[in-house]
Order: sequence, then C-alpha cells, then structure tokens
Amino acid sequence: MRIHFLDERVDFLALLGQKLGSDFSLVPAQLEIFQDIEQSKSCDVLIIGLPASDSSKFEERLELLKKVVLNPAGIPVIALLATHDRQVIRDAIATGAYDYFVESSPLEEFRIVLRRAVQLRELNQELERLRALPLPARDFGWVVGTDSVMTEILQFASKIAASDATVLITGETGTGKELLAQLIHSASSRARFPFVPVACSSLPETLIETELFGHERGAFTGAVSMRRGRFEAADRGTLFLDEAGDLPSGLQIKLLRVLQERTFERVGSNQSRPMEARIICATHRNLPLLVASGAFRADLYYRLNTIEIELPPLRVRRDDIVVLAHSLLQTYVERHKRPARRIGPAVLSAFRMYPWPGNVRELQHVIERAVVVCDGPEIRLEHMPRALFNWTFEERDSSWENEVRNFKRQLLRKSLEQSGNNKAQAARTLRISRSSLHRLIDELEIPPPPGLNEQPS
Repeated sequence: MRIHFLDERVDFLALLGQKLGSDFSLVPAQLEIFQDIEQSKSCDVLIIGLPASDSSKFEERLELLKKVVLNPAGIPVIALLATHDRQVIRDAIATGAYDYFVESSPLEEFRIVLRRAVQLRELNQELERLRALPLPARDFGWVVGTDSVMTEILQFASKIAASDATVLITGETGTGKELLAQLIHSASSRARFPFVPVACSSLPETLIETELFGHERGAFTGAVSMRRGRFEAADRGTLFLDEAGDLPSGLQIKLLRVLQERTFERVGSNQSRPMEARIICATHRNLPLLVASGAFRADLYYRLNTIEIELPPLRVRRDDIVVLAHSLLQTYVERHKRPARRIGPAVLSAFRMYPWPGNVRELQHVIERAVVVCDGPEIRLEHMPRALFNWTFEERDSSWENEVRNFKRQLLRKSLEQSGNNKAQAARTLRISRSSLHRLIDELEIPPPPGLNEQPS
C-alpha cells in the first residue's frame, strides 16, 4: 500500500513505517504531487498530521488538510491526530478527511483505517475504468453496480427478458423495482412498444378499474367520452403494475380473468378486446402472508408468480453505494447544470455507514439535494441532510468497535489455521502471551478449526 505522509517528523514516520510492517510503504511527500493527477497515481492514501487544538500550528495544518482533501485524483486523506479531543475529530471530518486515527491508539486499528482507505481508492479506480468501457446495446452490463448478488439478478433478468412470462419483482420500497422492470422491457422484443406503469397503491378503488380497462362514453356519471385504459395503451409492450399487493379484492378477480383469457372489456362495454401486453408486477408486501390471511387471492398470486425476482436492500449492497453515488452525481449535475464534480471522501465514508432505510430512492434524493445546494466542485458533509450526518457521527464509535472486533477475529483465525491450531505457535506469531490468546479466543467466540486438535506446546 503506497502511503504518502505530509509531516515534518521524518524520524517518527520511519518508526511508524517499521511498526506497520512490509505491507505498508510510507514515504514523505510534497503538497505539489497531489495537485497533478499523473503524479498522484503513485499514491494510494495520504496521511496528514493534525496537532492538538491549542497548538500554534493547528489552524495552519487544518487549512492544509482542507486543500489536500480536494486533490483532483480523489486520493483518500487520513488525519493523524495527536489527541482524542472530539472537537478536533469533528474539525478533521468536517474538512473532508476520509477518516482519522489518534496516535496513541493501537496500530492494528491504524492498519484497518489504511486498508479501508485503500479499498475506497480501488473502488474509485474501478469506477473510472467502468466509465471508460463502451455501453453494449440491449444488455444489462451497463447497469451500475458490482455487488455479486445484483450481478446474478441482472444475469437472470437478462435471460428471462426474451420470454413473455409474467414476472413478479419483490423487495423493500425504493430498491429499484420499476427500474428493473424497465430494463427487462428494454432488453425484450417488446422494446419498440410502450412501457406503461400503473401505481396501484395511489389510485382509489373507484378509479383503478377504469385506469386499467378504460371506459365507454356514458358508462358512469362524468364519462362524457370514450377513454382507453392502460391495457390498450400498452399494446404489445409491457404493463407494469406497481404495488400489486394493494389491489382491491374485486379487481383481483378481474385481473386474474384477464391473465387467464388474455382478453378484457372496457367499463360499460360487452365487447372483448385482446390483451397483448406482457405483465410485470412489483410489491414490497409479503404476498404469501397476504394469501394466508385471505387478503390476496392465492390463484392470482400463483399466476403472477411465474418468475419471481427479489431485489436486496441497499444496506446489504455496501460495495454498490459508492458506485451508485458517483453515477447519480453525474446524472443530476447534467440535469441541474451545477458545478459539483466529485463527492468528498468523508461523505463517501458516511454513505457506507448509513443504513439507507429508503434504499436507492433515498440515495437519489440525497445526491440530488447535495448537487443543488453545492456551489463548489466537491460535495462535502455540510451539503448532506443533517439527519444523515448526525446518525453517521453518533454511530461511528459502535461501527468502529465492530470493525475492530471483526478484524481481530479474522487475524486470530488465520494464525490458528496456519499453525495447525497450535496455540503456543500462534501466540508467538502474533507476539502475544498464550494467556492473552486464550482470553481473545473466549472474548471473540472463536471455535476451533474443524478436524484439528490442539497441539502440545
């Protein structure tokens, strides 16, 4: 890991590099290197020292930190702090630093910070590589995201797009169910015909029937002319029924008949018309539970559930958050003609910690808001909704403790496996006492490797 260090303490830098180990290459750097993209390619992470707030150099170093975090290559910056003062921590994060580390903390925590920063750097580089690739036509490969679960979903959706089978898309609100339906439509032979969405939950029961099937003139009070419904508007394209789990029971029967017989009648007419559209439905509700309670017809559920695709929430697709955020940034910058060109490392770190209860839709709203209110080239924490910033800062300590605990567990497991579960040898490798090793094994609840017995020391 190529780590550059902006600090006058050369001896301290050399000692720190020795203690971190051979995986980390620490070298002193000049500010000029980070103002040129080509020169900065030799750097993965930048560390800048920040003294205590009562130091005469504090304001000067804080201003330097503000300049460095705006480097054109987007290199993540870590603030190396001399104190645990929470105001200093707030100042460092508010300037746009990706993360911070207090000099008196354990080095293994510092290694975690550095590895996370390098991972961010690699994700940004992968994003640039993906942007440079040509976009294939009629393919799902251009969809933003690298998560393995989403990759499998898109591959499956691409496979079933060519068929006429009814598709049921499930998932939490805001996970992108309508977008997936549009992708299936655009990758099918029906792409030259309309994609017609219907929001079943937003229409009153008295109107949704006429919205779907249309009506004849005089069919009811106020029907002064004939009106085509969504089934006719879709023609040989795709009809997307969003939140189909909210359909009233009377309409469930009529929809079932349309799906079985592939015909329908306008309200006030006895003339059957062919239904040639493909049906794709979506819902955030648990339809099997609704079927069990009698709120949803079982026969309609089985008819809609020919092919089911479940979209995961954004909080389990952490690796996609950064890629999605950059893609949305480009979209909204072009739409609103604003100057923002990048997202600061501190904001990206906050994005990765936040649980995103509103999923992709909430991320869209956050990015659009930031683009509109940002007057400079970089989106920073002050452009975020206060709820997101406050949650991220308050949860930071607990998230950090969990990450440290997970790192310790992985390190101990690896040492035990490499030593053949010889705990004395593992303790020597880790440079800790055997009693400390046993204590950590109990604290971290590490089971013995399967098939291995403890060897005598």
